[in-house]
Amino acid sequence: MMCIKHLSFHIRLIGDDSLADKYEPGTIKTTRQQSSHSSEHTARPGCHPSLPNDEHFKQLLEVLTLPPLYTTLRINSVENDPDNNILLEEIQLHLKKQTDALCRPEYNMFIHPVLKDCLLIQNRGPKTIDVVDKEIIVDLSCGMAVLRGAHVFKVGIMGAPMSLRAGDVVSVYADLDGHCLKGTATCYSNQKLFVGNGVAHVSRSDLFNSQTLQSGIGILMTHPVYEAPSLAEMLTVRISSQNLPSIACVYALDPQEGEIILDMCAAPGGKTTHIAGLIGDKGLVIALDKSSQRVKKMQTLKKKNIEMYVFDSTKAWCPSADGSNRPPYSPETFDRILVDAPCSALGQRPCYKNEILLNQLRSYPVIQHQLLKTAVKLLKPGGVMVYSTCTITKEENEDQVSRLLATNPQIELIHTPYKLGGDALPTCDLSSEDKSKVQRFDPSFLYSDDKDLYNVDTIGFFIAKFQKLK
Repeated sequence: MMCIKHLSFHIRLIGDDSLADKYEPGTIKTTRQQSSHSSEHTARPGCHPSLPNDEHFKQLLEVLTLPPLYTTLRINSVENDPDNNILLEEIQLHLKKQTDALCRPEYNMFIHPVLKDCLLIQNRGPKTIDVVDKEIIVDLSCGMAVLRGAHVFKVGIMGAPMSLRAGDVVSVYADLDGHCLKGTATCYSNQKLFVGNGVAHVSRSDLFNSQTLQSGIGILMTHPVYEAPSLAEMLTVRISSQNLPSIACVYALDPQEGEIILDMCAAPGGKTTHIAGLIGDKGLVIALDKSSQRVKKMQTLKKKNIEMYVFDSTKAWCPSADGSNRPPYSPETFDRILVDAPCSALGQRPCYKNEILLNQLRSYPVIQHQLLKTAVKLLKPGGVMVYSTCTITKEENEDQVSRLLATNPQIELIHTPYKLGGDALPTCDLSSEDKSKVQRFDPSFLYSDDKDLYNVDTIGFFIAKFQKLK
């Protein structure tokens, strides 16, 4: 198993093979070293697209370890709905209760100027925090969630001192190596990341000696390194937590009323419900996913205009299909298709460690191309298809676009309605014109001008839009 940095060089993350010679093989971590008593945090890095590739690469790895400084929510509502203002007031009131309870300033909240159902909340950090003696170790996923505004739930706590009592002020660290054993009582000496201070809501004996399943908040994060709203109590049928590029992806698809739309890799369902909300009752969304467990979880999102099926989308095309709404489907069935493909997810933030296997990483472009080939067959002439990933590798993004265009003359790459992301990588095989048509969300390009920072300080993401010729 290898960490993200080693893999990145092997897959030519930014299209520069020469970078591979600068690092020895082995386990190379993307973590910034912090001692167990460190309370200093570096400023957020900036980068300009004209920097050399190796400098860009270093900036990218650094930024991927940081949480975005904007929390994005999608408002599930109809445009100009009078209830929208009431909903926004409720969100603002909820946020004020949070900040008042934790003695923090109120968050700046605003609607995205282009994506009208995207609500942006400006986070704060990094903060300089003085650590305390009592140390809590949490698992890595819990630590990353804390960096994005969550409190520490009991299930995520791996280690705590013997003297821990409810009400104690503690310093919380994320276990970066995954070596901390459940119930550890001594000071953890392996690699760890300080994520902030909080107040214990539970004693050690309640955590590790109880016979009942532990649930609920274990540590209330009163002084996190990054201040962001806690969303656990805010998310309802009308409010969804969704990254900005994921919202932009559905805007790129531009679904219209009366259309039959296919979401080929639908789980966990955020984009599916977004599409369904935009077309209302005058249209149909077919949502496919090969995982029965993931489709089962999506049932809570079910709407009248969504039909969900457990099915492998690479096999969704069949010339002899019976014409029903169930897969597989006849050629040229769908007006629009979203291929939000399985990917290496190397654009997710914050991410300090990725132990994906190299063979697994190499498998994603194969699956992605199979999905795209199937989508082309299922798309009606004149229909629109959007391909997206939450990764940053050229092989899974620009190379997929180049390969599809080269092997399918009936498909052309077209501009998206709104260009919020940057152009394609300069080292890819696309023409200059086609490079400008895709959207690559590259968080390493954090400009000094904060006016549109919310469009840049996102997860790594890629969007390409195609149309089938009539």
